[in-house]
Amino acid sequence: MRKTDEWYELAAGEIPKLLVDKLAPFGFRRDGDVYFYAEDLLAGSFRLHIRVNKNGDVSTLLMDTESEEPYVLHLVENAQGAFVGEVRAAYWAVLDRIGASCGEHGSFHGQYVEELLQYVQNTYGDELEYPWKDMDAAVIRSHLSQKWYAVFMKVHPSKIGIGGSQPIRIMNLHGTAEQVAALVDGERYFPGWHMNRKYWYTICLDGSIPMPELRQRIDESFVLAQPKKRQ
Repeated sequence: MRKTDEWYELAAGEIPKLLVDKLAPFGFRRDGDVYFYAEDLLAGSFRLHIRVNKNGDVSTLLMDTESEEPYVLHLVENAQGAFVGEVRAAYWAVLDRIGASCGEHGSFHGQYVEELLQYVQNTYGDELEYPWKDMDAAVIRSHLSQKWYAVFMKVHPSKIGIGGSQPIRIMNLHGTAEQVAALVDGERYFPGWHMNRKYWYTICLDGSIPMPELRQRIDESFVLAQPKKRQ
């Protein structure tokens, strides 16, 4: 984040590109070319102000309502403790909700994911879809066959057998039985969550797989989603 007066501008990837037509329905107030939103956190102990400028840049200002001073410890990476952790969680919960409701790609954002989705759109002409009411689950469907070749989910890390307490974003990809058996290692590649584990595998959308390798996996999954050629 970059400090701009008392406001902190979110870095690229921390929140998805927000769609202007979704801001007002969410609760943003327009003032000229700028949109503003405010919400109380932790039973009114803090008030979070959010600003979106005409370029789509998102800035935040968190105020301590008792002292009427800006609170910034939640932005300090090495700031530890139960209280600052609670403030930080509440702060990001609001931003995640805005991203899911107003963002171009909903719950699935960040520079890594945005780059992946841009590759899919440029290469295959397909986009992320939310076929269910649950905005924590999405798919990429081949427009040629209508079959899925990528399934995105937000799950507890224990679901794929790793440690952690906060929900993580994952993606399921299609593979041949031989490929899945060779890839799954419990470290970067995991058995397909909520899918047929013989033909699907899971990865974490945390950057652990280099983008060139991830593009290759997407390409392989796309091929398997296409109609089989008649002999």
